[in-house]
Amino acid sequence: MRYYLSKENFYTQKAKEEGYPARSVYKLQEIDRKFSIFQEGNVVLDLGGAPGSWLLYISKKVGPKGRVVAVDTEELKIELPANAIFIKKSVFDEQLRADLSYFNVVVSDLAPGTTGLHEKDVADCLELVQRAFEIACQTLEAGGNFVCKLFEGPGVNDFVKEVKEKFKVVKKYRPQAIRKGSREFYLVAKDFIHS
Repeated sequence: MRYYLSKENFYTQKAKEEGYPARSVYKLQEIDRKFSIFQEGNVVLDLGGAPGSWLLYISKKVGPKGRVVAVDTEELKIELPANAIFIKKSVFDEQLRADLSYFNVVVSDLAPGTTGLHEKDVADCLELVQRAFEIACQTLEAGGNFVCKLFEGPGVNDFVKEVKEKFKVVKKYRPQAIRKGSREFYLVAKDFIHS
């Protein structure tokens, strides 16, 4: 008897088989395939890096000459690749900026602990993503790329406008690995305009 995995289970199973701790890696992979976010030798900042799926993917993409710096308050569930560093801190920690240098790419998969109250979840997510954007503006090299996760809702369009002022190309994108019914999407911003 044959049975078919739902899309959610398919990506979870695939992640397990391919050695990634979470299915979110396929969202990033699809974004990268479509928008060419990472180049070999890039230095990348991964905000909300735990459990480590994005970090593993990025470390392979940038190769041994590249570097990945992951930041999270949670521990990673992977062995740290040779070209990666992990900083266990909140993105709101005032000391974090002192730990960071300059990057070609900043990615953020930061997400709040969801409550099920849509407006609150959107507001909490927006607060995290605004902080990620602030960090990106402080640390990105001219021409750099920024990718962040958002939930559709109040205040999001204003945030997208803000990002458009700092990047030449800004697109909203919804990868196939996003769960059905989720209001999640990603903002892909390319070619940072250094002020």
